[in-house]
Amino acid sequence: MTDIIELSGVGPALAKTLKDHGVRTVEAVVAASLEDLKTIPGIGAARAMRLKQVAEISKGGAVATPVAAPVKPAAKPTDAGAGKKNLAPKSKAKSAVRTQTSKVKEAAMSQVSEAEEALSTALAAAEAAREAAEQKAAKAKAKAKKSVRKAEALMEEVAKAKEKARTKAKKMKADARRAIEREKAKAQTILDDLAQKSKDMDKEKTKEKDKKPKANSKSSDKKKAKKADKS
Repeated sequence: MTDIIELSGVGPALAKTLKDHGVRTVEAVVAASLEDLKTIPGIGAARAMRLKQVAEISKGGAVATPVAAPVKPAAKPTDAGAGKKNLAPKSKAKSAVRTQTSKVKEAAMSQVSEAEEALSTALAAAEAAREAAEQKAAKAKAKAKKSVRKAEALMEEVAKAKEKARTKAKKMKADARRAIEREKAKAQTILDDLAQKSKDMDKEKTKEKDKKPKANSKSSDKKKAKKADKS
């Protein structure tokens, strides 16, 4: 089996197009019909025929050549010598016309082949660009999805952090309130104790005041009694 790229006149772009449509070897070109080859994008009737001919020649097969239209025999001249003289120029003219026609056909086929090759190359480039754009779009889409998932995860983490902070703040507030209540209770207890002690001290002072006058009256009575005894 001979790879299709080895066939004369087949470049990388055309080879890729042929392989994409199942024609991978020169033998496949020989086996394919002209109609099958013409269905491949970028290959017209002239190019299909040229590919077939080159493939058959490369594989040593017989090439079908177009059958020329039969030439009508010329009318017999009355003069044998004159007929021979006229036959040579006519034959040369026909040969020249055929040669010129062949050259024109070859030039036309070459131009068509070049145009088809250019079209095939352009189609392959466009297909490659489309595939690259699709891959780039797919990557961008995947990246966007990843960014969205990352953003959603971050938002969820932030929400959890907020809830945790809110719960912690409530607990700290409640603890602070209880601590304040305990300190208030302690302060009130201290104030009550001080007030009670103050009351007790006031009572003690009152009692002492009540006791002092009695002691003074007794001492004065004793003094009076002593004076009376002396007199």
